[in-house]
Amino acid sequence: MEFDPSQPNAGRIYDYLLGGSHNFAVDRAAAERLVQMIPTIENGARLNRWFLDIAINRLADAGFTRYLDLASGLPTQGYIHEIRPDALVLYNDYDQATVAYAREIIGNNPRVIYHHADIAELEPILAQADQHFAGERKVAMCIIGVSYFLADQVLRQTLQRLYEWCSPGSQLAISWLTLPANPNPKLQELLARYQAMGSPIYPRTVEQLKQFIAPWTLLEPGFQRLSEWNEIDGTWVIEGDRQADDDQSDMYGTFMIKG
Repeated sequence: MEFDPSQPNAGRIYDYLLGGSHNFAVDRAAAERLVQMIPTIENGARLNRWFLDIAINRLADAGFTRYLDLASGLPTQGYIHEIRPDALVLYNDYDQATVAYAREIIGNNPRVIYHHADIAELEPILAQADQHFAGERKVAMCIIGVSYFLADQVLRQTLQRLYEWCSPGSQLAISWLTLPANPNPKLQELLARYQAMGSPIYPRTVEQLKQFIAPWTLLEPGFQRLSEWNEIDGTWVIEGDRQADDDQSDMYGTFMIKG
């Protein structure tokens, strides 16, 4: 199955913003329009990917060798199997074309499976995880760059079902996007563009996000900005001649554990 080169795709736009090559001209054009509206969007993509690297290394230091990554997108820029090539990894995505392309990228690697499934329907994913992980349910799980694309009910159900499925001691790393109740016109236009691509973003505040966590136990340092996880002291680092402005958004990363 091939990608439709006539329509932009949120996953391929993300790849382009990260400096990847797995994208089409239509994706690059769409990405550039987004950057013109919100210059910091490039750095948000990089911070998300850097947080993935931090998360995998932290989880590996905790002894995890099995990783379930939800709504994975294209595994092109520093994905889990590259960071920890000795681990068993299960990726998934709802888009058939993304899955087909991802499998080509991964190649013949028996330790890595890319499963075609929608995060909104977890049971097939968990069944595949039981098979790939040989029934071991003390696992590391990641929802990076995805939570803000999930409607409230789907996000709650996902976190609850993962908690029910996994064994005590399992950990979950998540990145979050917070937005103001009344975003400025630029941000409203960005939200509209993602809506038009079929990837709506759901605005939430930190206080609202905290309501989704139970029954998971939040690990230290709690809700921390991705810029702080990456030791950038809250300062956006813009490459080239692009200048950052206030996009009224912020990104956080958390680790949670099943007690």
